[in-house]
Amino acid sequence: MRVDVVFSPAALAPGALAGRTALVVDVIRASTTIATALAGGARAIVPCLTPEEARARVPEFPPGEVLLGGERRAVKVPGFSLGNSPREYMGERIREKTILLTTSNGTRAVLAAREAVALGVVGFVNLSAASRWALDAGRDVTIVCAGELGGFSLEDAVCGGMVVERLQRSGAGLVLGDGAKAVGLLFRHYDGRVSEVLADCEWGRELARVGFGADLDLCGRVDCLSVVPVLSGGRLVPAPP
Repeated sequence: MRVDVVFSPAALAPGALAGRTALVVDVIRASTTIATALAGGARAIVPCLTPEEARARVPEFPPGEVLLGGERRAVKVPGFSLGNSPREYMGERIREKTILLTTSNGTRAVLAAREAVALGVVGFVNLSAASRWALDAGRDVTIVCAGELGGFSLEDAVCGGMVVERLQRSGAGLVLGDGAKAVGLLFRHYDGRVSEVLADCEWGRELARVGFGADLDLCGRVDCLSVVPVLSGGRLVPAPP
């Protein structure tokens, strides 16, 4: 099994994911929010590229089934029911709802990677479960870091390195691309210091500055969830047990 890592969806060449399993990672915050919502009983998450697309798709669903969720520059989209804080995606409010979600980076990465044979979403919160899912698929794996507006993000790369470490721990014979080797080195540097990564990275500091610092604690809870969001028919749903 070969494992590759790209640090931004912009780095995906046409056909790069053909025949592969993709793991999309946007630690702060889309991966965490999506996994939290599905673990809490949401029916599905529909990734949308823009707020306009999300609004336009509401009539596709039965009345009362849909919630609009999303952000731009960390702030909830005007008129939407939900932003992109995982704290908003808990409890009865989201149970049995389909959420049309658009975020600055995470949903863009999911849509960019949808040509993969199978696509899952991973963060610190479901790290081991998502790694096992990718391993069990038995295909070459590409970890797609959502990054930050087309650029590198430290937290996504460290999470990618943790996935590589989990895959190596399984004993499977892996061939690592250069990107996978690089994130492995980052993981070893930050091993056991997830909270430090989230506090020190650029986007973590920005979230704290605009009042969402409490989200960083939720995003850094390693393996607190067992759900693996997978793309099926254009919707993210829990992977079968």
